[in-house]
Amino acid sequence: MQFSTTNYGRLKTRIKRRYQSQLAKTTKAFKSFPQSKTGKWLREHHSEFKEFNPQRWFYLQQVETLLFFLTNSEVESVDGEFSNLENDIFEKWNKSEFADVFLKFLNQRMSFKKASNESTKILDAHLVDLGNLHLLKISASTKDYRMQPSLGDVKIKKKVSKLLATTLHLEGKELILLTSSLKEMKVFSTRIEAAVKIIKKFSPDSWDRFAAFTEVILPIKQEELVSYSHQELPGTSMINMYHRDFIDLLDDLLHENGHHHLNYYLNLDTLIQEPIDCIYYSPWRRTLRPLRGIYHAYFTFFWAFKLFSDLANSKELDSIWYQFSVAEKEKIFWRAIEEFHMLEYSFQDLQWAKKQGLISDLGWDLVKEQRACVVKLKKKIVVWEKNLRTYKRDLSDLKKTLIHSRKHYKKI
Repeated sequence: MQFSTTNYGRLKTRIKRRYQSQLAKTTKAFKSFPQSKTGKWLREHHSEFKEFNPQRWFYLQQVETLLFFLTNSEVESVDGEFSNLENDIFEKWNKSEFADVFLKFLNQRMSFKKASNESTKILDAHLVDLGNLHLLKISASTKDYRMQPSLGDVKIKKKVSKLLATTLHLEGKELILLTSSLKEMKVFSTRIEAAVKIIKKFSPDSWDRFAAFTEVILPIKQEELVSYSHQELPGTSMINMYHRDFIDLLDDLLHENGHHHLNYYLNLDTLIQEPIDCIYYSPWRRTLRPLRGIYHAYFTFFWAFKLFSDLANSKELDSIWYQFSVAEKEKIFWRAIEEFHMLEYSFQDLQWAKKQGLISDLGWDLVKEQRACVVKLKKKIVVWEKNLRTYKRDLSDLKKTLIHSRKHYKKI
C-alpha cells in the first residue's frame, strides 16, 4: 500500500539519501572549475548542510544547473547555426530565472558562447548569495541576487527582506507560516489551525499525508491564483489566503500537499513519459493538456475527493473548532460529487496512456490505489446527487461537458 505512513517514511528516507549522494557528486564535480564562486562556497560550507531539507534540495537543483553551464562553456556554433547542444543550452537558460539576462546579452550581439558564459558568471554570484541568505542565514551582497518569493523574499524600500515567520504546533506537527504582518499571522494561523483540526478529525488518512509532506505555508495575494508549489521545493505551499473561503482552504491545503507527495516520487523515480502533445481533455481546466498535466491532476485532486467524501460521510460535521453553514455543507457534497465525475473521466485517459506504455508500473500503482477508493463510493455519489439543491444545474452542465468532450476528443 503506497498511501500509508510507513511508505511516506520510506519515501522521505530515499530523498535524504539521494540528496546526500547528489551533494557529494556535485561538490566533487566543481573541482574541475576552480574559478567558480559557488564551487568554492560549497567546499567551505559542505559540512554545514549535509543533511537534507527542502531548502537545501532547492539550492542543490540550482547548483546543478550552474554546473551544466560550466561544463558546456566551450560550445561553439558551426556555420552560424545552433547545434543540438546549443539548443539544449538555450532551453536551459530560457527556463531559468536568468532568461532575461541571457537574452539581453544575445540582443547586444554577443556570440552565443559569450552570452552564455557571461550569464553563467551572474548565476554563479547569485548562488553564493542564495546560499548565504537562506542556508547559512547570514547577510549577503545582493548585486546579482534574484529574489526568491517562494522562500519568503520580499522587497522593502528597494532592499531584499524576508517575510515574518512563525512555527505553528498543530496536532504534533510543526508547520512554518510566513506572513507580511503580525495581524495576518494571527488571522491566518487561527484559520489554518481550525482547518488542520477538521482534516484530522474527519479525514485522518488525509491528515497523515499532510503531516508527512507539508512544511511551509506562504500566503499569496494575487486574486487570479488559487495555490501552487514547485517540484524543486518540496513541502512549501503557496496558498491564496485572501480570496478563498474556509472550504477552499481545506481543499487547497490538501491539493498542494498532493503535489508535494507526488514531487517526492518525481524527484526519485520515473512515473510517466512526458510527450508534449496536448491531447488529453482536462475537466479541471476545461482545455487540452499533455499527459503530465492529467497525471498530476488525478493524483492531487483525488485528495480533494477524499477529503470531501470523508466530510460528506460524517454524521455530524460540526465541531468545537468550526461550525459549517448550510451553504458550506451543500458545497462539501457538491465538491465530492464534482471531483468524482472529473476523476472518472480522466481515469479513462490514463488507462489509454498506460496501454501506450507512457505510465510506469509504479506510476500506475499509485493511480490504481486512488481509483479503488473512488469506485467504493460510487453508490453514495448517486445518493448525494439526488439530495443536491443549489448545485443541480452545475452537475447537469458538468455531465454534459464531459459527455461532449469524450466524443469530441477521441484518441487515435
